[in-house]
Amino acid sequence: MRDKNQDSYLAVENQYGDFLALVADGIGGGKAGEVASGELVKYFNEVFKECGPFDSLDNAIDFMNYHLQKCNEYIFDMSMSNDDYAGMGTTVSGILITSKGCASINCGDSRTYGFIDNKIIKLTEDHTLVNQMLAKGQISYEESLNHPKRHYLTKAMGIFDSISADIHKVKDMDYYLCCSDGLHGYCDIEEIRDIIFADGKSLNDKCVDLKDLALMKGGFDNITAVLVKK
Repeated sequence: MRDKNQDSYLAVENQYGDFLALVADGIGGGKAGEVASGELVKYFNEVFKECGPFDSLDNAIDFMNYHLQKCNEYIFDMSMSNDDYAGMGTTVSGILITSKGCASINCGDSRTYGFIDNKIIKLTEDHTLVNQMLAKGQISYEESLNHPKRHYLTKAMGIFDSISADIHKVKDMDYYLCCSDGLHGYCDIEEIRDIIFADGKSLNDKCVDLKDLALMKGGFDNITAVLVKK
């Protein structure tokens, strides 16, 4: 439905077997959104390949916190120094899997889910105005689904010179799914779960099924999904 794809994604392993998956959904006019998400993915592809080993999960989380800040500064500086990139930014959501444990990462409204025992668990919280209003009891869940301001972000990478991203320790799951709102914004959570736990299909086939489901629902936004089996 859109002329440009402003989503980017990453699935990279370092030399010590630690794994990082990220999905970034760019925001900003013109080509700025795709630049922001693309630069974020490029940045983490470079630094993660060279990192480690992590002594602990806390050490790995400190690494991610540090580099999310540095990447945010990098994108912000790009937006301030080039008129074509003014106001650009990007969401980011993902999963970090190490020998010491796992952590979810989020800034914006892309999401990371975990799947275990035929259950789906949302591992990240959307940084949106509507989610903020919902948490304060100002609107109901039903009202949040079609609220006119449901896409208003309260956090995103590169918009300000500093950022506070969410990084949380999470339990081991059978699968992890990182996706942009082109998937989770249009597909029912039960439908996503049924595809993930379908027997006899590869991870790639399941991702294709997720994409087809989002297209069937209208495909009004860019659709990106990274599915990881632990």
